[in-house]
Amino acid sequence: MPYINRSLDGSIESLSLSLGDEHPEYVSATDPELIKFLSFINETETSKFALAESDKDVVRVAEDLVYLLIRKNIILFTELPQAVQTKLLGREKLRSSLTDAIDNFLHDDETL
Repeated sequence: MPYINRSLDGSIESLSLSLGDEHPEYVSATDPELIKFLSFINETETSKFALAESDKDVVRVAEDLVYLLIRKNIILFTELPQAVQTKLLGREKLRSSLTDAIDNFLHDDETL
C-alpha cells in the first residue's frame, strides 16, 4: 500500500510502503498523481543511467586523446601527474590482458 509525504506545494515528495510519521497519507496505487511521480523517478533514473553509460565513452575518448598527443610528441607521458600515469598504465595493462586472452584462446599446437 503506498503512503506518501507531500511537499509544501502539495506535490508528492516521497513514497513508502508503510504508514508512518514521514508518510502519513495513503493513496491508491492507480492515483494519477502517484503514477506521474513514479514516472518522473523512472525518467530520472533512465537519464542517470544514460549519462553514466556516456561517461564510459567519454573516458575512452579522453584516454585516446592523451595517447594521440603523446604519439605526436605534443606532451610527454612523464609530464602527466603521477596519478594519471598510474591510471593510464593500469588501463593499458587491463586492455592488453583482455586482448591477449581473446587472441590466445587456442593452445600453441591448435589451429582453426
